[in-house]
Amino acid sequence: MNVNDVIYFSSLLICLSLGSHYKEIAKTDMKRNYGAGLGLLVAFLICGHYILHTFIMVCGNVLILKSCDRRYVHQISLAYSWTYLLYVHHNVPSHSYMIGIFQIIALRLVGLACELSIAEKPRLNYRETTPNEAEVMPVPEAVDMLAYAYYFIGIHKGTYYRWRIFQDHLNAPFSSVGDCRIVTEEKIKKAILCAVGYMMLRSRFNTHIYEENRFYTHFGTDYRYLFNIPLLLMFYLNTEMIALLGTAVCTESGFGLYPVKCAPLPGSGPSTHYSVINLITKTPDAASEQEYNVQMLNSFEIEKLILGPKMKDTMRGWDMSIRYWYWAYAYRKFIKANKQVRSAFSFMLWTLWCGPSIPQIIISTTLWVIIHLESEYSELYDTEGSMKLPWDIGFSIMRMFCLLYLTPCFVVDDTKVVLRYYNSIYWMFHIILFVLMFIAVIIFKSRGEN
Repeated sequence: MNVNDVIYFSSLLICLSLGSHYKEIAKTDMKRNYGAGLGLLVAFLICGHYILHTFIMVCGNVLILKSCDRRYVHQISLAYSWTYLLYVHHNVPSHSYMIGIFQIIALRLVGLACELSIAEKPRLNYRETTPNEAEVMPVPEAVDMLAYAYYFIGIHKGTYYRWRIFQDHLNAPFSSVGDCRIVTEEKIKKAILCAVGYMMLRSRFNTHIYEENRFYTHFGTDYRYLFNIPLLLMFYLNTEMIALLGTAVCTESGFGLYPVKCAPLPGSGPSTHYSVINLITKTPDAASEQEYNVQMLNSFEIEKLILGPKMKDTMRGWDMSIRYWYWAYAYRKFIKANKQVRSAFSFMLWTLWCGPSIPQIIISTTLWVIIHLESEYSELYDTEGSMKLPWDIGFSIMRMFCLLYLTPCFVVDDTKVVLRYYNSIYWMFHIILFVLMFIAVIIFKSRGEN
C-alpha cells in the first residue's frame, strides 16, 4: 500500500465518520454547503494542488450551462469536459484515484447538461402524469452546480447520480425517515471480506510477473492464460471493496433512500410512480407511510457478473450507475443512428473517459465486437427456444474466456508489457473473434442469396 492508497482510504473513512453528523443537518443550504465543503476537502487530499484543474473543468461547465442554448448545451459540455479529460490524462502527473475525481465530476456536469437539454422538451410521465403538468427544469444557480460537482457523496470513484436525485436528497425528507446504520455495517463487513480476500491472493499472485522473462520462457501458453484467473478475481475484489465503502458513505449520510414502489434504479433514481416523490416533497408527513430501500446504490449485480450468460449482461451488471450514464446519454442522446453506431460511439466516449491507452482501446474494441457478435448469432439462430441452454452455455464460456483474456489490460498499465503478453499467447482470442465474424458474414450472405 503506497501513500496514495493511504490518503484515498483515509478520506473514505473521514466521509464515513462524518456521515451521521451530516445527516442531522436540517437546513437545506447548510447541508448543501457542508457536503460541498467536505467534497472539496476530499478532492484536495487526493489531488493536491492539481485540484486547480478541477476548478477549470467545473467553472468552464458552469459558464456553458448558464450561457449556451439548451438544445445544444449537452454537446458543448461533452466536448469541453472530454477534451479537458484528455488533457489531464496526457499532461497531468496523476494516479487512478485522482483521475477518478475528474471522471465523476465530468459525468455529473455533462449529465446535468443532458438533463437540461431533455427538459427543454418536457416529456410525458417524466415527473408528473400529464403533459400540461410536466415540470420544466430551470437552469440551476452557479453555486448549486458547484456544490453538485464537488459533493462528497459519490466523489470517490464510484456512484454517479443525476441532478434530480441530488435535489431530492436535499429537498425531500427521505434521509430522516429511517436509520441505515445496519445497511452501512453490512457494507463495511463485506468490504473487509473483500480486502482480506484481495490481500490473501496478492500474497501469492502479483502483476509484476507479467514483466519477468521467466514467465515467458519457463511456462507454457496455457499457464500464462490461466494465470489471469486469480488476477481477475483480485481486480474484482478491489473494485467491489471500493464500491462498498463508497456506497457505505451514501447510506450513512441518508443518501439513496427511495420508496420501494418507485422502483429506483442505479444512477437514475425512481423509474415509476413519480407522483409519490412530489407528494412526499410537498407533504413530509406522508414520508412515514412508505417503505424504502437503497437499490439505487447497487454497483454490481452478482448474478449477471458470474452467470451472464452474455457479455451484454455482464456489462449491465458492472458499475451500474456509470453504465446508466453511458446508456441514457452517450447511447441514446448524442447521436441519431443505428444501434451499432450508437454503441460504438458510447464505447469511444468510455475509452476517452478512462484514458485512450492501448490497453483501454483493446478492452473497448474487444467488448464491442463480442457484444455485437452475440447479437448477430442471436439473430442467425434460435437462441431462445429449445436450444436456449446450450447457447447460454456457449455464450457464457466465450464471455469468461474474453474476461480472462482482457485481464492484463485491467491490471497492467504498461503498454509494452501488455503487448508482450498478447504476443506470447498469439492473440488467440482475437483470432477466434475474427473467425466467428467471418463465419457470421458468410451465413448472412448465403441466407440473403436464398
